[in-house]
Amino acid sequence: MLYVRKRSTSPAMAEINITPLIDILLTVMIIFLISAPMVTGKLTLPLASGDSTPRVDPLVLTVAIRDSGDITLEGQSTNRRALGQSLRAAVLAGTPLQLDIRPEAHSSYDNLAQVLTIAQNSEVTNLRVMAAPVE
Repeated sequence: MLYVRKRSTSPAMAEINITPLIDILLTVMIIFLISAPMVTGKLTLPLASGDSTPRVDPLVLTVAIRDSGDITLEGQSTNRRALGQSLRAAVLAGTPLQLDIRPEAHSSYDNLAQVLTIAQNSEVTNLRVMAAPVE
């Protein structure tokens, strides 16, 4: 048997099924309605008041570590025990303290580690290790 396809005389259907589109739209709208109150919730932040105390600049102490292992505090040669006592006294004075450690280019890492340990034991919380200038 030979099947012959019969041409339809009806015009082509040019309609779009919008039911799935409306379903997605309603789903997204419900998601936004549920999540909007969470997003717009209040977040309390501590704000600065007008009568704040003036900022106190920290006392900057410089510790240099020489290639030979010698340690200087503010240009004065010192030993490790005296360095610890000086740092502890500066911390107990109550003024904010910043310790700048400046090892020379060929100084031993062990000396730097010892100075960092002394600073930690002296409760110095603000310190910087400054790199030696490149020659």
